[in-house]
Amino acid sequence: MKEKDTEGAFLLVFREHHDSLFRHAFFRTGSRERALDLTQDTFIKAWDYVRGGGEIKQFKAFLYKIMRNLIIDEYRRKKTQSLDDMSEEKRSFVDAELAEGSVWETETHIDEQDLILKVQEQLPKLPPQYCAVITMRFIDGFSPKEIADITGDTENVISVRLHRAITKLRTMLSYEN
Repeated sequence: MKEKDTEGAFLLVFREHHDSLFRHAFFRTGSRERALDLTQDTFIKAWDYVRGGGEIKQFKAFLYKIMRNLIIDEYRRKKTQSLDDMSEEKRSFVDAELAEGSVWETETHIDEQDLILKVQEQLPKLPPQYCAVITMRFIDGFSPKEIADITGDTENVISVRLHRAITKLRTMLSYEN
């Protein structure tokens, strides 16, 4: 019976955190397929840990630690996407946006999406620790304290890292324009 309880609790954790973990992975990798794989791998590793008798006090922090480690591994063996592929994706997005909505709404939305795409392009160029804290703070909505719990750093270190990451990202985006 205990295994059924464990399985039921794990399914609840899965339902609660699947979408946010996927968004985190997608924003960090830029690939829907890779984000799905990383999310699945995260839950498999967590399930293996639970099935092996491991005790987890904070599932959210535990899942994000696993995801963080998988993404670090991903960066280590990541291959860069060709500029042609990125240009083609951007062109098809603009065509789709122009097909709906008012001109003002469409232009505003395209400008916002363009900024998001620029940030997504520049984010992987940041040092991994900067990329991680930016994503956790602004995509996942974690507080600096929660990020500190996940990474094992102090809250002060996380705040400084966030400030430096934002400054560096702004500089990178200003050079791009």
